[in-house]
Amino acid sequence: MSSRQPVNRYNMRICLVTYEYPPQRGLGGVGSYMFRLAGALGNSGHEVHVVAGPTHLEDLPQKNVTLHRLEASYTPPGVGKIRRWLYWHFIAKLGERVHHGIWHWLQWNLACEAVVATLQKKDPFDLIEIPEHAANGWKLAGTKMHRCPIIARIHCPWEVFVHVNRLRFNPMNQLLASLERFTMANVPDGITVPSQAMKQEVDRSWTLRREAKVVPNFIDVPDAPTTMPPDSGEQNIVSIGRIEPLKGQDILVKAFAEIAHQYPRTILNLIGPDRWNGQKFQDQLPRIVRDEKVRSRIRFHGTVPLADIPRHLACAKFAVIASRGFESFGFSALEAMAIGRPVISTEIGGLPELIEHEQTGLIIPPDNIDAMASAMDRMLKSSDLCQTFGKSGHRRARQYYDTQIVLPKIHNAYEEASTYFYHVSSARSEQTAGQWRRAIAAGSGQ
Repeated sequence: MSSRQPVNRYNMRICLVTYEYPPQRGLGGVGSYMFRLAGALGNSGHEVHVVAGPTHLEDLPQKNVTLHRLEASYTPPGVGKIRRWLYWHFIAKLGERVHHGIWHWLQWNLACEAVVATLQKKDPFDLIEIPEHAANGWKLAGTKMHRCPIIARIHCPWEVFVHVNRLRFNPMNQLLASLERFTMANVPDGITVPSQAMKQEVDRSWTLRREAKVVPNFIDVPDAPTTMPPDSGEQNIVSIGRIEPLKGQDILVKAFAEIAHQYPRTILNLIGPDRWNGQKFQDQLPRIVRDEKVRSRIRFHGTVPLADIPRHLACAKFAVIASRGFESFGFSALEAMAIGRPVISTEIGGLPELIEHEQTGLIIPPDNIDAMASAMDRMLKSSDLCQTFGKSGHRRARQYYDTQIVLPKIHNAYEEASTYFYHVSSARSEQTAGQWRRAIAAGSGQ
């Protein structure tokens, strides 16, 4: 039994385990969330340690946050020459050959265990948070590592990503999905998800150790919306996200081509890494949009630093999310709302929970070129509509998704996970702990 007591929300020592972490580029919302989470916890006075994947870029300083960058390199410890030879000449080569990216993540997960164990031994953590992404918490499942509460956040499981992107079958995809499921079924003392849609998805098809609680993503929302750009200059439309089939940029550019001649000063800006099924979407654009003049007004900005996103959005009249696959939340929508920009979004996953149709933006069916073109036409015709929707979106972001609104919910999730962990530690089994909780609830009349 551990002698440490359940955590409270003050002065915790917290470890965040996440391969993705800015200024890495070309990844997804997991890194953005963990970066903002570390910053918010550090600013609140907690001591935060982040175990993250490698990057060649200079790290961004954060108050009370210590970053431990870890290469995806692993050698089995304490094994003989024969086993080590088998690992390097069979397992490692096979994993690399079958799927380089997934094998890279799995090596990082294996190497991560030793780093977390060393940090724990030096000064025990009050709590560890992991994402489901790439089974980053897989190696924390054993009792040797599970010495403090562990909370997991399910952003979007790999099997959902594979399904919506219609990726070819690969046994490594199945392995990674199985490890994510194993981790969520066996490790966390608490589980959070960013939206009701994500909760419904995992409740429907996953076995979880704990019931998932909805805690939305968050952002530091300015006190006032950013002034809209003047109507006299370029009219910018911004779409932020990985350029891949899941995000539906092919539908977006086709819709833009339908209305581009009516609005000759309008520019479509695509921000994000271009990896369209292993090809470049930019190279395929001439086939999708035949008109060269229209193509010249579609600009590819690549991946930009997280801190530069508000600047790009401030130059925009509105933002667009054209996703055709599941979205667990929609960080890019919240980023637009935070500075007062309306959002056109498809009716996918958690996006309708974030965006209010005809209040903060427009919700349209996915994979519908005509509906997308009509929504963009409506926004471009009326600056007053953009202004009204933008102000409403900013108010909604301030009310529900500002850091100071969401952080107490995160603290509550941490405390609940801690209570569960120490109940199980004291009872020495989950079954006994459950009997205790039911007896306490019955005695209090709950």
